[in-house]
Amino acid sequence: MHRFFVDPDCFVGDRVVLPESIAHQIRSVLRLRPGAAIVVLDNTGWEYEVLLRQVDRQQVVGEAVAKRPCPNEPTVQLTLYQALMKRDKFEWVLQKGTEIGVTHFVPLVTQRSLVQEVDIKEGKQLRWEKIITEAAEQSRRGCIPTLHAPQTLAEALAAQSAQPGLIAWEAAQGLTIRKALEGGERPSRISLFIGPEGGFAAEEVAAAQAAGLQSVTLGKRILRAETAALVAAALVLHELDVI
Repeated sequence: MHRFFVDPDCFVGDRVVLPESIAHQIRSVLRLRPGAAIVVLDNTGWEYEVLLRQVDRQQVVGEAVAKRPCPNEPTVQLTLYQALMKRDKFEWVLQKGTEIGVTHFVPLVTQRSLVQEVDIKEGKQLRWEKIITEAAEQSRRGCIPTLHAPQTLAEALAAQSAQPGLIAWEAAQGLTIRKALEGGERPSRISLFIGPEGGFAAEEVAAAQAAGLQSVTLGKRILRAETAALVAAALVLHELDVI
């Protein structure tokens, strides 16, 4: 069944009035008719089986006939601090990171980032949020990952406090993600820092280590920034969430 995230305000009892953007997709793209079943999610972890009752140019209305918790959300919240890159690469990380199970995305400004501005235009913000939402629907997530405002590395490190975190660095020796995470109490939240195309500067890694992050290696080969983001996120969730 097709899956759609909606605002909780769309629900009035068992009646669900679909917003126009989704109504257009149901009516004109998917060409669904009254009686068809869809899944509607309210972005709080619940999913509803909805039968379409009205499909016309005025509105699309459904009836929620079943409600259940979505079983597909990770049990650990992974925040991916991703250094800003070229648009297509960064958007690819947003899409695939959502599919893997990233909970929060934080665009990061570092010394070697191609983009040095922490202010994102509204159009770009909306585009990124749409990419994340569509990826969440496609991958059967129960909640839409949160896209935070861009931060400098210093701001991000200052917010770490006691939360465990990892920073991927090509010069790290010996400490893999598995070794970094084995033993001790399993965290409910963890941060992962991935650098830009040119990687983190040595002094940035030193600052991260001073803030409590562990520098980890992703292997002998040098990965592109967007590849490193997905490999590292998948490894973290494999160790902590058994994806």
